[in-house]
Amino acid sequence: MVRYINHFRPMFEARAAIGWALALVLIAASGMPHSGYYVALCVAMLLLRGSQVWRALAFRMAISTKWLAKIHINQLLEESGKLRKNDDSMYLGTGFEWTQKHCQIAHDILRMPSSEIPGLPRWLPKKIVGAVEARFGPAQSVRDRMPQGQSWIHGMEPKKVCVPLHYKALGGHTAVGGTTGAGKTRTYEVIATQVIHNAEDVMIIIDPKNDRDLRDRVKLECERTGRKFLYWKQAAPSESIRLNPLENWSQPSEIPSRIAQLMEEGPFRDFAFLFIDRAVKGELYVGDKPNLRSILNYAQSGINSLLERCLKRFFPEAGMADWDDEVNGFMQKLGQKSGATLLDGMVQLYLQRFANVGRGHESIDGLVSTFTHDREHYMRIIASALPLLQMLATGETGLMLAPKADDFEDDREIWDIDKIIKQKAVLCVGLDSMSNSIVAKAIASMILSDIASVAGTIYNFYDKPPGVVLIIDEVAEAINEQVIQILNKGRGAGFKAFVAFQSRSDLEAKLGNAAKMLQVLANLNNQIILRLEDTDTAQWFSDKVGETGITNIVQSSTTSTGSEAHVGEFSGSVSRSRQLEKVPLIPVRLITQLPNLQYFLRVSGGAVYQGRIPIIEG
Repeated sequence: MVRYINHFRPMFEARAAIGWALALVLIAASGMPHSGYYVALCVAMLLLRGSQVWRALAFRMAISTKWLAKIHINQLLEESGKLRKNDDSMYLGTGFEWTQKHCQIAHDILRMPSSEIPGLPRWLPKKIVGAVEARFGPAQSVRDRMPQGQSWIHGMEPKKVCVPLHYKALGGHTAVGGTTGAGKTRTYEVIATQVIHNAEDVMIIIDPKNDRDLRDRVKLECERTGRKFLYWKQAAPSESIRLNPLENWSQPSEIPSRIAQLMEEGPFRDFAFLFIDRAVKGELYVGDKPNLRSILNYAQSGINSLLERCLKRFFPEAGMADWDDEVNGFMQKLGQKSGATLLDGMVQLYLQRFANVGRGHESIDGLVSTFTHDREHYMRIIASALPLLQMLATGETGLMLAPKADDFEDDREIWDIDKIIKQKAVLCVGLDSMSNSIVAKAIASMILSDIASVAGTIYNFYDKPPGVVLIIDEVAEAINEQVIQILNKGRGAGFKAFVAFQSRSDLEAKLGNAAKMLQVLANLNNQIILRLEDTDTAQWFSDKVGETGITNIVQSSTTSTGSEAHVGEFSGSVSRSRQLEKVPLIPVRLITQLPNLQYFLRVSGGAVYQGRIPIIEG
């Protein structure tokens, strides 16, 4: 049988305490024989009733006042160290395990008018109210004066504990949901601080908003621990490192895939992939390292120079040392045609002596096909890719994403994802999504594709994968197929992802269909849910948590009188019954009414917590 306690009945214990206090005074003053025994009894009962009044008053104060928790960095690291040692967990503020008891209280409150939720009388002077709040308020806390959220959600449990987020569960990846201003950045600050002080993990942050508080906290903690802090910011080149998102790949086709996926699906995207793939393979054949600048150059100017370099290398390797004489012969034949060039002769030689007899090279075959394609038609089709390439490969952005190793006047460091992971550095990528959202999304997508490629290499070739904590804020701004692969298979490569979003519809709109959205959410096994405005997302989380049973008290009363009865005669009855009802363990209304920095935590297959993220000081 579920025990039911009505927390909102009148405080009868206060009346009893007053009665025992009066009895104590009267008996002590009466001088009656053996009064000491009765006085002792009164004291014991007064203490019992007083403690009950104290707990009831503390509960009512807790549910009627919102607080913001603060924690000094030293205390945060101390609490984190204890949890890591005793429970192999990360510290996520203070709170309590959410159980059927709290669900019962929540439903009792939700059925009440807000004016009837017990608290201090409004007629009390402010000084008395302040003194009571100071006495019953949590340690290291300040009043939350913001209008968002309901105070009673976090206050219904007086016994708070450190909320643990188990490291072994992080490999299943974590969703961080919350509307604007609910506390996602502060949550990331608490998580990032602990990761940085854990020397075993690398951390990479992709932040489309470029939040200054998060960056400053990460930089400060890196300075404290002596770890390398790397910052890439599109809007501030002078403060940034240079980062090549095309440095790491397993197959050459990965490079054109990363660029082509930034375009809308269709034949133009397919042709852009085909052209870039041919150019990349040609560069690799002659020993060049493909980058955004070189790909843009070949898209604008054509691949003639690259094809010529490839053929000059191919002919001697194929045993044709006197290829130039052969080309001269073909040039004489082509001389009748106006505009024939040396490259035309080289292409004809290649086709007749090699390609047409099955002795060609696949890299050169592709370049020859591009060379012989109608130039005007080619320019019309490739034109769809040029704006994107120009945004990424020109100006300061181009110098940051396609660094020149031989540019000795540029003293900014050159890094790539593989190097960052090997040196256990901390990377913070700040994008300029508000002023240049198209480029910001493209950059985020390419960097995440590079991360996915490195994850694949780690998975395939590392005996012991390094720990990599990947934080993606506003994932809808950057998600692509590679991010889905990281979430799906990244655990084997040591990746632990934290992915933030405001609503499920953001993901669905970006990915194009609900199935893809559900695929992403299915790979986020843990959920940290702050206040949500989207009820669909709140319903999704409520369904994840499950259901429980609560008690409803049903009261009914009837009175009746007969037509033949005396005027004073009547009959009546009063009944009171308990009914069990199946309800969500966390009602949707609670998720949409959370105050700032408060959250519900669900660990896959484990406990559910309600907690409060602290503001780090120091």
